[in-house]
Parts: sequence; structure tokens; C-alpha cells
Amino acid sequence: SEMEILRNKALASETEYEQMITAKENSDTGAFVDPGRRSFFREFKKVIKSADVILEVLDARDPVGTRSISIEREILTQDPNKKIVLVLNKIDLIPKENLQKWLKYLRNDLPTIAFKCSTQHKQKGGYVQKSGNFSDAEGESLGAANLISLLKNYCRAVDVKTAITVGIIGIPNVGKSSLIN
Repeated sequence: SEMEILRNKALASETEYEQMITAKENSDTGAFVDPGRRSFFREFKKVIKSADVILEVLDARDPVGTRSISIEREILTQDPNKKIVLVLNKIDLIPKENLQKWLKYLRNDLPTIAFKCSTQHKQKGGYVQKSGNFSDAEGESLGAANLISLLKNYCRAVDVKTAITVGIIGIPNVGKSSLIN
């Protein structure tokens, strides 16, 4: 399909770009390497190493554009047993039929949860954070119970731990902080 061809071209371009960056960083020409980038990757590797489960947050309006398959590969290269879960966030901003198709597509690769973060509502005396699990009501979170249930299952599966460490990754503005809240 056209979508698959476009996806493959994007992946090829991403891989080519990353190889070029790696070659520049490893070259003996003394090329400038951004210290912020180096610091970011050092922190990123710490998060990946310490997390039992990685949640990659994607924007439902553009899941392929907000997903980094190269990062997923890097995670699995460091630890092939690491669990990665895709969180398709902002599902209230797309039609339900699109959501179902995206879930089917993404679940071919990794476990995927549909999610809508809760929002604040004005009440007498200030703002109150509303939350819920499977409500379509305006302002309430959707998919939280599914996500918690999935994480509990991973918790049971990881050497009978009573707690697991969850790392959250994603490009800017996909809703990582909202998911945490």
C-alpha cells in the first residue's frame, strides 16, 4: 500500500541520517558534537537501563510521525527482554474508526494502549483534576485502567516483583507529562 511505501522510505531516511550523525561523531576530523545531545543520550540510556517497562507515547493524530523505530531498536539492542508499550494518546482528537485502524496496525509490532489524558475542570474555589477510567465524559481520562492492568501484569511477570520501574519516552508535545499526571 502507499502508506507502507511511505513508511519504508521514512525509515530508510531515518536510518541514513542516524548513520551520518554516528559517522560524524566517530570521525577523527574533530567535528563538533553537541554536548547537549551527548548528555541527552547518556540520560536516555540510564532511563532505558533502569526501567522494566518503557512506555512510548504517540500522538493519535500522527502515530507514525511521532514514533521512533530507531529508538525502539536501540532499546531492544541494549536489552532484548525489555518490554515496550506504545501509548496512543489524544484519542479524543481522531475519529473512532481511525483509532481502531491505528490500534490494529500498531499492535502488529508492539502492545498498544489507547489513551486520553484527564483534563482539569473549573469548579467553585479553583480547578479540580477529574479522572476516571473508561468514561467518554468530557474531561475524563480514558484507558487508564487498561494501562494500569497491563503494567500490573508485567509486574507479576518480572521475577514476582512488588513494583516495577516504568520509563516514559516520546517526542515533545505527545502528552508524556499528562500521562504521568
